[in-house]
Amino acid sequence: SSGINAEWPLRPGEHLTIWKKTLVEENLSLYKIFGSFDSISAVEFYNAQVNDQYRSVWDKSVNNLYVVDNITNNREIVYWATKFPFPLQDRDYVFERSHSLDDKKEEIVIASRSITHKAKPEYPGKLVRVYQYGSKLVIKANQGLYEKGMSYVLTYYDDFGVPIPNQVKDRMATTKIPEFLDKVHEAALYLGTTGKLYVPYPEPHSPTLRRSVS
Repeated sequence: SSGINAEWPLRPGEHLTIWKKTLVEENLSLYKIFGSFDSISAVEFYNAQVNDQYRSVWDKSVNNLYVVDNITNNREIVYWATKFPFPLQDRDYVFERSHSLDDKKEEIVIASRSITHKAKPEYPGKLVRVYQYGSKLVIKANQGLYEKGMSYVLTYYDDFGVPIPNQVKDRMATTKIPEFLDKVHEAALYLGTTGKLYVPYPEPHSPTLRRSVS
């Protein structure tokens, strides 16, 4: 597409690599992160991503994070209010999140996309509502879903709602994403010790991003 710049590496690394693609027409940056962990399982990593109650404990950027409405066993509406660094105003999101499990591929997918919901209107003056947000996280087990060793591909776009220079966005991406994923790893290690782990119901459905991210 003429509106998409070629992908280019933003932060190459041994355990985590960040790529960026510019969606010119939408004025959005699409980020793709490739990574792996040897010390946790795919199921532990998945649970660290979707255990909203525990994330509100370990992720200090969270103001509010909870399920607004359950659509099916594998789909829900989520509200997320998050702190942004000064001088940026704090943001909030309303998004649909789906989960899917492929036993044969030993793969779990979490897909999210921003929506509007009557139960969560905007809060003008307090928070900036983000209306263009999407993510897709593919978690792949190396051997078995409950065995140590997994890799992941995270693709997402996020419109902050105000003009922010690309250099600032890229700096936030190259610092905040690795920090966040390290915390997810720590959370997954803890959740693995609790024995309270679950996986999605095996139904072949997940919403796709507004634009193909393959």
